[in-house]
Amino acid sequence: MDFLPAKPSEHWFEQYSDTGKVVCAYFDESYESYLLMHPAAKTARASFTFSGDLPELIELLSDLPFEVASFETRYDAWHRKYRSIPGFGGYHFTHGWACAFRGHGHARLASRRWLDHGPWRLYRGANDTSFVQFHDLELEEELAYAQAKVAHQRMGITDEGGYLQPDYVYQDDIRGFYNSARRVLEMVVIGRTVSAREMRDACAARRDQVLGPEQPIDNVAFVFLDPSEAPAHLPRLWPYGLECWTIIDEVKTRLDSEEPPEGTGA
Repeated sequence: MDFLPAKPSEHWFEQYSDTGKVVCAYFDESYESYLLMHPAAKTARASFTFSGDLPELIELLSDLPFEVASFETRYDAWHRKYRSIPGFGGYHFTHGWACAFRGHGHARLASRRWLDHGPWRLYRGANDTSFVQFHDLELEEELAYAQAKVAHQRMGITDEGGYLQPDYVYQDDIRGFYNSARRVLEMVVIGRTVSAREMRDACAARRDQVLGPEQPIDNVAFVFLDPSEAPAHLPRLWPYGLECWTIIDEVKTRLDSEEPPEGTGA
């Protein structure tokens, strides 16, 4: 981006989008409506006025070629008062009132189950579009933030979050026993509580295929040698799409299923 103005041609988008440079197009003299493209990050920012309602916005999004979207806050005060709002990174806006996923963008989540078990309002659109609303739109600034802040944490790059950035940073090395017959990485647990960060790392290991092409990972299983420790972990593991096993009558037994266990929630 060299900040030199250029008169747009009829095919301005094709002309500038392939230059490899950061390009920003403004659509009014106030500079409030714009499209800013980061080719290296494969990210675009847009600001425009939308006069329709939420269903119309979701319909509009479902026809756009995007994977992950973050909607900026509607309150200027958030920028001054709240300094550590999570987000998706990669030139996305920090979390505001909503975010959305389309198609392969859902792979950025710990699991698709994550969408159904968070402190937010979830809408489904066409073309495999998921729209997540963090707070009621009619709330004043402080109440909106109070309603949204837990959802921001759960949908951000945080220890408790279910969003997996492309260049994921692991807390520890991923170690376990590889079950080649099931293509599952098994993590043995005894005498401790599995942290949310460990579960998040396990999801990233599954996505990133950390064992390489010779040992493909379809899932990660946590195996609790003490049966009394497994029930409390089951509803916590389920939203991550991770398996929960324990030993019952000397037989290794799987506890999770496709149905959410009791106690699963935000």
